[in-house]
Amino acid sequence: MMQFSDTTLSILKNFSEINPSVLFKPGQSLRTISPQKTVMAAANVEETFDTPAAVYDLSRFLSTLSLFDKPNIDFENNNFRIKSSNGKAETTYTYASENMIVTPPENDISVPDIAATVNVTWDDLQKVIRAAGVLQLTEIQFAFDGNDVTLSAVDSKNPSSDTYSTALDAPDVSTNPFKILIKVENLKLIPGDYTIALSSKGITHFKSDTVQYWIACEAK
Repeated sequence: MMQFSDTTLSILKNFSEINPSVLFKPGQSLRTISPQKTVMAAANVEETFDTPAAVYDLSRFLSTLSLFDKPNIDFENNNFRIKSSNGKAETTYTYASENMIVTPPENDISVPDIAATVNVTWDDLQKVIRAAGVLQLTEIQFAFDGNDVTLSAVDSKNPSSDTYSTALDAPDVSTNPFKILIKVENLKLIPGDYTIALSSKGITHFKSDTVQYWIACEAK
């Protein structure tokens, strides 16, 4: 029997925005992938899971946990048994069948041909995402012009659209100019500072102290 930490609950809430389902697997790792296969995420947590358990509606499961103050969670053979900390109230929550949900691969994704590695604070990243919403822009863009690396909110299909940009710290960058675009709708991130590996092969890797994401992109 265990209690999920606040960090684990935050990770699960974030993962529910990427995929409505999740599979708990034995160990201390949580992983998810979007049904469109455009975003994969992974995190190591402090809890150790002993029994595989599939949850079809993760938001519903988290709402069930919120009915209790610091619930105790037991992974049984076919269901979770969730009890209040004083033992007076409890609920059973049946596992879903694993073939009903989209599950991620077990291994991390290798990022080939890295064009640059950049450090982005959450403040800068949040402002660019917010600017994309305010200016009704569809993408964020990492760009290197030969001198500086910038992060911008853009609409690549409308060259005359408004933009918002900020300069980035780039400790490792190639000598070739590039533009790498990510759809804003794929940026479902837990707040944090990120080290981001940018590749010309259609994938970016976001890594913080808490979680890591592999996000599809377009390169120019």
